[in-house]
Formats: sequence, C-alpha cells, structure tokens
Amino acid sequence: MKRLIGICSTLAIVSMAISFGMFTKPFAAQYKVAKGSNLDKAACGVCHTTAKGGKLNGYGSDLAATMKAKSSKKLTPEIMAMVESKDSDGDGVKNIDEIKKDNNPGAK
Repeated sequence: MKRLIGICSTLAIVSMAISFGMFTKPFAAQYKVAKGSNLDKAACGVCHTTAKGGKLNGYGSDLAATMKAKSSKKLTPEIMAMVESKDSDGDGVKNIDEIKKDNNPGAK
C-alpha cells in the first residue's frame, strides 16, 4: 500500500512539473517576464485560480479555447497573441495591457 501511494505521489509531482514547464515557460518567454515580478510570482495563477493550479481562470479558459480551436496541445506565441486583445477577467483592461503592466490578466 505504501508503495502504491509513493508511486502515485511521484506521478502527480512529475505531471505537475511537466505542465508547469509546458505553459509557464512559453508565457514567460513571450512576454519577457522578469524574475520576482508579479507575473513570475503568480506562476500557475496566471491561468489558474491559484498559484498552484486548479480550475482555470478567465485568461486560462480563453487560452484553452484558442488552443482547442487551433487543435494545439502547446501554448504558442500565435495562441497567446490571439487572446491579447481580449479582457479575460472582465475588468475593462485588455490582456496585453495588463501583462505589460505586470498585472495578471486572469485576476480582477
């Protein structure tokens, strides 16, 4: 039983590490996110409701819908550009403007 729990825990950690790199790295590279900035600290919270992941926020949902429409499993510069003009969190500010100001486009 302990062995099964250990295996499941390891798989969960590996899965989280893989998805962290698949989405946070392209976002950071595209928008030149500085270490220690608000967006860097938000980590998974740029697209999810918490910094550790969980349910997608508005920005994450917009990215996911665009990825689905493009039949892509990768977060590409093209996909990110397609949601820049949206206001994913409904606060009256476009995603790209929030990103430029080091504000999370998925959090009000």
